[in-house]
Amino acid sequence: MENNLTPQRSPIDSKVKQSQVNKAETKQYIEILGDTVVPKNLLYSVLISICFSLGGYFLGQVIFPLFAGERMVSSYSLLLGIAGCLIGLVINSRLFKPTRILNEAEATQEDIAEIFKDLQLNPEEEYEMIKKDPVTKKEMEELGIIDKFIGKGD
Repeated sequence: MENNLTPQRSPIDSKVKQSQVNKAETKQYIEILGDTVVPKNLLYSVLISICFSLGGYFLGQVIFPLFAGERMVSSYSLLLGIAGCLIGLVINSRLFKPTRILNEAEATQEDIAEIFKDLQLNPEEEYEMIKKDPVTKKEMEELGIIDKFIGKGD
């Protein structure tokens, strides 16, 4: 008897995948510190973090006077509050996975031109700045993206 261990894709799998993509596309995102997030998830994560950090601090204010010196209660409570922040961080990272779908594709010269237009940047000025900064130029050469600017800058 032969076992076929390769997974078979059914039409249902592709429909489920497409519904996940459609769901992700309809969510509202906001931009905070250069990252896009779902506002509801952000609110929940902030509330979870506040509860654990303040909970740790106030718990420390109750339990540390039982065995620590009076001058050290605030310090120990603060450390327990910081530990609560870390616990909140772990919980938030488990609850709220990234929902963005990233599509990687090779950028064409037209794509680069459109990006510059959207960002209201002058490609020649950008290339001149790159030429003046050897560190940035070296990094772009290593990534293989300096060629996208060379056609624009020369």
